[in-house]
Amino acid sequence: MELEGQTICRLSGVITADMRLTRGNVYEISGRVDVGVDMGGDGGAADGDEAVLIIESGVTLYGDSGQDYIVVNRGSQIFANGARGNPVIFTSENDLTGNQIDPLTATAEWGGLVLLGQAPINRCRSAVTPGTAACDNRVEGVEPIALYGGEDANDSTGALRFIQVKYAGFPLNTDGDELNGITFAGVGRGTEVNHIQVHNNDDDGVEFFGGNVNVRYLVLTGNDDESIDTDNGYQGHIQFAIVVQQNGLGDNVVEASSAGNGVTPLSDAAISNFTFIGEQSNAFRLNTGTVGHYLNGVVTHPNACFRWQDSAGDGNASYDVASDPRFQSVLFDCEGGLATSNSAAGIPAAAVAADANNSLDIAATLTGFVNGSAEAAVTAVDPRALDAWFTSVDYIGAVENSTDRWWADWSCGLEASDPC
Repeated sequence: MELEGQTICRLSGVITADMRLTRGNVYEISGRVDVGVDMGGDGGAADGDEAVLIIESGVTLYGDSGQDYIVVNRGSQIFANGARGNPVIFTSENDLTGNQIDPLTATAEWGGLVLLGQAPINRCRSAVTPGTAACDNRVEGVEPIALYGGEDANDSTGALRFIQVKYAGFPLNTDGDELNGITFAGVGRGTEVNHIQVHNNDDDGVEFFGGNVNVRYLVLTGNDDESIDTDNGYQGHIQFAIVVQQNGLGDNVVEASSAGNGVTPLSDAAISNFTFIGEQSNAFRLNTGTVGHYLNGVVTHPNACFRWQDSAGDGNASYDVASDPRFQSVLFDCEGGLATSNSAAGIPAAAVAADANNSLDIAATLTGFVNGSAEAAVTAVDPRALDAWFTSVDYIGAVENSTDRWWADWSCGLEASDPC
């Protein structure tokens, strides 16, 4: 078939043999496309089948409805090998044909990308021990059900390098579950993820259900629910993250949750060098049981910085830097004040006061999302003190200055001259 004069290759059904999508072609995602058949939490499912999907740089894939999406099942892998100046693009048929009514607000035009791994999670669908091979769960938004979870922290679901995911997200069942731009469910640290963008997704930009996959260089723009959502024992690291919400779209910038207080593996994400430019709800919504470490950040928001549930962290009424969400070297510039009226009394203020380099009384001087003088004046903390995976930095925020252009030539929509 052809689209706008270009030959189209169709992906459909279940991929049970290794497949390469080659440069110069455009691929239609037709319905639910499964990479492999679930190999189970320990990789030993008798009826499972492994496959590898390789996507070369410059390849475009598209769907034309919310029923069109890709699921990479446990034991299988995807390698989306984009490059700077030549990313892999996942988008909608409306985008390719120019048929969007308003590209600025277009969402839910196809499904999304779902990665399912065998790394530990803390919310099981049956009464078994969390974090073991027997602990699995069904991923939201996928019908018929697909499962994630296991006990291999080093599990690899492949690699995502230099990719855009645009105009995706869709409710696929009556429970209100929706597809995220990219769903990472039980995905392990053996998976390589860097230089990824999710733009104008109808649900979350990226959501992490357990696992411990690490992400470096993340761009999230115009997403219609949370931009970053962590749950079910996610313990990965994220460094260099630009989030820009659109006026009239979106919910919290970050929503962090867990299966409950003290349930292991803890929900304990570590995010360093982030710039969050919010428009809707709050910058952080911290729910039951979540811990987390947020450092070297810049937050601007017209509403309150925090909606901090009293059961977040260890669930106690006082703040404990060792077992509650922690913030270091973060500039908070929230017009609505520090926290919502229904937040845990005194705890957000105690969390900010726990680090002398946090700031509430300096207005951001960002040029777009690029640091200005106020950001440059904040003392940064070296994230390698937390974990050697991080890159050492001496600045806060995602983008140090105007010469720091890690986001350029592969993402879209961050400059007027480069619309999505």
